[in-house]
Amino acid sequence: MTIIALILSILLGTASLATGYLQAGAIDYPRWFLLLAGLWLIAHFRKWYWFSSAALLMMILAAAYGVWHGFSTVWMLLGVVGGLLGWDLSDFARRLSYAAPLDDTRSMERLHLGRVAIVAALGLGLALLSVFIRFQRLAFEVAVGLVLLAALGLTRLVIGLRK
Repeated sequence: MTIIALILSILLGTASLATGYLQAGAIDYPRWFLLLAGLWLIAHFRKWYWFSSAALLMMILAAAYGVWHGFSTVWMLLGVVGGLLGWDLSDFARRLSYAAPLDDTRSMERLHLGRVAIVAALGLGLALLSVFIRFQRLAFEVAVGLVLLAALGLTRLVIGLRK
């Protein structure tokens, strides 16, 4: 179950970046994203777990470059979310391989995938909300308060999910 989610998230992330770059007219880069997806999957099955961190960094840099050049922000966000999910699931699959035979790995997978889905959906939802909703005038104190409130809420969410 984790492997299927891992493959889908890697393909979702790289295909989203490729689509965003294609829509912007950068026709050479999508091949590199598809190559990155293939290398990432090969590296995972060859147990080169360090590659997932490097691939995540490449995807974040590619999305940042795309946003900086005015490419579609939605595709760049989807690419980063797919990369983050791939990175997390790659690490979880590695840790799951060390589980004892008596451990209930199916329930651990279900719990982890549920938690990751909640965090990814909330993160993507907040990111998309920040793209589409704009405030013309917002006092600095109100903005700082909202950032602190969001940080506190995310901290409580992570602590709650860990329990």
